[in-house]
Amino acid sequence: MKTGTLLNSTAEVPSRLREEIQKHFPGREISDLSIRYYESVEDVGYEYFTQKVLSACHDLEAVRYLEPFISFVCLGEALILSEEGIVVYDTDENDRCTETGPFWFVKAKKA
Repeated sequence: MKTGTLLNSTAEVPSRLREEIQKHFPGREISDLSIRYYESVEDVGYEYFTQKVLSACHDLEAVRYLEPFISFVCLGEALILSEEGIVVYDTDENDRCTETGPFWFVKAKKA
C-alpha cells in the first residue's frame, strides 16, 4: 500500500498557479499553506482513502460500494470534500495532465 507522502519536494508551484491558490486562501501567505505534489491520486494512498474519505461519508451507499475498488478518479474530488482545500492542476504546460494527476493538494496548515 502506498501512503500519502510528498512525492516530489522539488515540484515548485508555478507563479500563475500561486495566484490562483492565493485567491482561494485570501489573507494567507504561501508559507501558511500545506502544499503537496502528487503524480497521481493513486499516490494519495489507500490509508488516506479509508481514514479520511470513508470516515467522513461512510454511510453513503455509493461510497460503500466503491470502497473495494477505490475509484481514484473520484478520490481527487474526495480530497476536496474531506478537508478544506483545493486540488490544483497545471494543465497549461503539461500535456499528460488528467483528472487523476499530476496535481498539487493545497490546504491551510493547522495551528
